[in-house]
Amino acid sequence: MARIASDPAFDIQPDFSSPTFEGLRVRIIGGTQTTHEEVATELITAWQLDRDLRVTAWKRQVDEDAELAADAARVAREQANQERLRLEHEAEMELREAEKKKPKINDFQTGTAVGDTLTPRPSQYAIHKLKSFEYVELWYFSPDGCKTTADDAKTSAEDTFGLAKVDDFVALKPVASFKASRKAVQDHNLEWRQFDLAKNSFLLHINKLKWPEKHQRALTMFFMNIVAHPYRSEHFGEQALLLYAARVRRDWHDTLVLNNAFDISIFNLTLLKNMSEEVWNRARHESLTEVSSSKIVALSNLASDCTPHHTSTCFQ
Repeated sequence: MARIASDPAFDIQPDFSSPTFEGLRVRIIGGTQTTHEEVATELITAWQLDRDLRVTAWKRQVDEDAELAADAARVAREQANQERLRLEHEAEMELREAEKKKPKINDFQTGTAVGDTLTPRPSQYAIHKLKSFEYVELWYFSPDGCKTTADDAKTSAEDTFGLAKVDDFVALKPVASFKASRKAVQDHNLEWRQFDLAKNSFLLHINKLKWPEKHQRALTMFFMNIVAHPYRSEHFGEQALLLYAARVRRDWHDTLVLNNAFDISIFNLTLLKNMSEEVWNRARHESLTEVSSSKIVALSNLASDCTPHHTSTCFQ
């Protein structure tokens, strides 16, 4: 049905009894005995019926238009609400990112004094290695290593930066965080006392840096097996144990990267015996080298004493 342009209720009823409609009335009367007044009355009745139908249709059209308008308004509100939520979400995400980038300071316990002793502080390089779960020499956690860190801090600025690759980006990072010390000592070359003190500090720092409990327990047992091993009382026993500790811990970190690491807390006596044999062989070689060097020096001194005037006495 075609749309109705205006409300039919306001339409003005035509005067069907007027001369304007006389021709229409005549055609309707035709050969009948109906009067003009009767025809006019019938036309009025027909017009009113038609108007009533159009009024009903108009009301239905108005209701449909109102429903469509309400639907359109609801859709518009939903779209506006979705857009508002999207903008709020984006603003919240931007705020979170901004908060992440802001420097933060942790809380402190009111009324709690500093402890009676302070843990020696390793270098930023060593801490960075621990944060990355990478291998780092125990020397950095020894008193000598921590003292070297403190001395170096007095002679060079810790805020010196260098370029480093982070994921797929190049970023500025403190040089101290990725620069190894030239004074670092390999684990197997540490003195036993240095090793013993350093491993305690090492275990303390991996705990502070929230290493997995499983890994902490394994390393604690690993070091306990080393320091409490009866082989310490043997000749070159401590050197063999230091070599065992150095190589096993290094290999453990290498296999962790490959995701096939062994249980470092389990002590391998056969491997220790092999390490001990290596230490003994090196000691024998050094001893022989020292003896040979002494003989060479003695012969050299003897030869220098054999001048042409004393040749006969040199070979008596």
